[in-house]
Amino acid sequence: MKAKLIKIWEKFKALLKQGLTPKQLALSLVVAGLVAVFPIFGITTIALTTIALPFKLNLPIMIAFSYLISPIQILLFIPFINIGASVFGTEHTLLTFEAIKASYETGFWQTARDLSFELICGAVGWALTAIPVGIVLYFILKAILTHFDSSKNQPIKN
Repeated sequence: MKAKLIKIWEKFKALLKQGLTPKQLALSLVVAGLVAVFPIFGITTIALTTIALPFKLNLPIMIAFSYLISPIQILLFIPFINIGASVFGTEHTLLTFEAIKASYETGFWQTARDLSFELICGAVGWALTAIPVGIVLYFILKAILTHFDSSKNQPIKN
């Protein structure tokens, strides 16, 4: 297990050697994380591509990272809806994950029609929580990656 973690860490460090600046890598990971937890299923790859190309971010890293953390989207789906509903001061009709999942099985457009209020509440809840958290994570991640990037240029001390 430790050997696998070391191998993954070495591959991650190699990304900094391939021309990615710590800022680009941090921005790619944070944007991928924000899009991956957005409370509408099935739009991640298209949204990441639309964002990555004009800003010249690393799309393969973004897609891989978003797939890695996509289970978090399921965990945050209902809390985002609850936050948005509390902002609007209303209650929504479908609160269980099973009801929402069953709605998605009928198709995207049918779900958009059936769950439009829940999706709006979820998007508002996401915007109020995930975006501020993403901004903070960006600066933390950029500082960490800058530290590791600058440490590779220093001579090794014995």
